[in-house]
Amino acid sequence: MDSAPETKRNWKREPMVWMLIAIPLAAVIMGAVMITLASQTFSGLVVDDYYKKGKQINRVLARDRLAHELGLAADLKLETGGRVEIRFDPEVQFIPGDTIELNLVHATMPGLDQRLQLQKSGTHLLLGNLSLPGNGRWNLSLQTEDWRLTGSLQYPQQTSADLLPNYFPK
Repeated sequence: MDSAPETKRNWKREPMVWMLIAIPLAAVIMGAVMITLASQTFSGLVVDDYYKKGKQINRVLARDRLAHELGLAADLKLETGGRVEIRFDPEVQFIPGDTIELNLVHATMPGLDQRLQLQKSGTHLLLGNLSLPGNGRWNLSLQTEDWRLTGSLQYPQQTSADLLPNYFPK
């Protein structure tokens, strides 16, 4: 019988061994990455008291409905120097509320959000000053305790926006 002497193969040169090692090792490394990301970042998407938040949503819907019923609508203009001018539709007879608040909420960076108390200057005009917003999309909310108007602005391309009730009757 003609038989060749068997040579022992080194395990380090076997591709199947490395594949068997690589799969669990990759899972351990990705697990460590995921744990690190989960512990160092905060998504802020989960609300602790969701029942209270749901009640607040219903209250906001009622504010939108009242603004629609009153026929409220306004135009916002940002002027150089940070002056804000809001003109209501001249057909509106009465604008309820002593304290009217303008909220500028940045779409992606909550640290840039601004809140401004506006002063009435005549029947259909509100004036105020704010630091000019950063670049990007801004969600606008003009509100009192009873009503709310909303709009959006792409700053600096736009310096004016329509503020309307966010209510669509069925």
